[in-house]
Amino acid sequence: MTNLIPYIAYSDAEDRCHKLNSIGYYEWWYSDFRFDNGWTAVAVWHYSDWLKQPRVPSVEISIYDPDGERYYEETIVSAGEAVASEKICDVKIGNHHFRQQGDRYLLNANSKKAGANLIMTRVAPPFFISPGAIYSEGGDEHFWCVPIPRGIAEGSLFIEGKELKVKGICYHDHDWGSCDMNRNFGGWTWGRFFDQEYTGIFSRSFPIHMTTSTEPQVNDHTGIFYLAKGNKLILCTEIVNLITEEERFDELTGQTVATKLVLKAVEDNCEAKCEFSVRKIVERDHLKFAGWNTHNWRFLDDYNTEIILDGKKDQTSGQMLHENFLLRLK
Repeated sequence: MTNLIPYIAYSDAEDRCHKLNSIGYYEWWYSDFRFDNGWTAVAVWHYSDWLKQPRVPSVEISIYDPDGERYYEETIVSAGEAVASEKICDVKIGNHHFRQQGDRYLLNANSKKAGANLIMTRVAPPFFISPGAIYSEGGDEHFWCVPIPRGIAEGSLFIEGKELKVKGICYHDHDWGSCDMNRNFGGWTWGRFFDQEYTGIFSRSFPIHMTTSTEPQVNDHTGIFYLAKGNKLILCTEIVNLITEEERFDELTGQTVATKLVLKAVEDNCEAKCEFSVRKIVERDHLKFAGWNTHNWRFLDDYNTEIILDGKKDQTSGQMLHENFLLRLK
């Protein structure tokens, strides 16, 4: 299977809480935003936080000013303070609430240092390949769906108690599973770019030995690339060619990170090439759980894309976010 478009089977029920009957169960709802004033934001509702032992509910809010300065707040609550619907997206963790109402999502993060009150409206078509497991081995599974590949967002950010009215574009996805991710995955690279017309989302994950072995590996990455033009999906494939052209040593983490990447994908009547160069590392998280060292980087990039659809070429550019997660370091 390469062309995934015929296999997309999304319904709003996919964005519900799944509550798997497993000791390793985890689930989160992720959203990010790029506003017209240059500010960006990320919000994550963890119904069962995979980064915590024992699993607990939490909400993380990160807001970035145009220069990449981060305002961050995390709220951790007891299991009794979290409620989530098993019919539709409706998640309440402490006094934070994320829910769907018709074709809109309402996000209320009532944090003091970094909060938000936003309305998200879907534009690009949602994505989910039924039954949705992007990783499955024995009883260990990981699922992913994208209810809002691209949407319109409007409302307010709250930075250290001050309100900032905003309007822009947004993204929302949802992950859940039962696997021990730092044992089943080596990590992943994920990112998305928006311009006036196109929406691109890519994800590549790799198994444990990609980080623990010094020997080169072949054909062990799994990936998905999604590309929409306006409200029409024009390319969705699992064949993703992601090449690192430049890299540098990051002294603060002691790891080498890619600073220029080229992504290529082609399927039927559509071909895409995206070059993105890191402008700034806006987030570094060094995490320790289950005895393993883990790093997560979030990058602010400049990008240039070339898209050929039915023989017609378009070229676009702008800024984008991408992240790199290493779950086991060499």
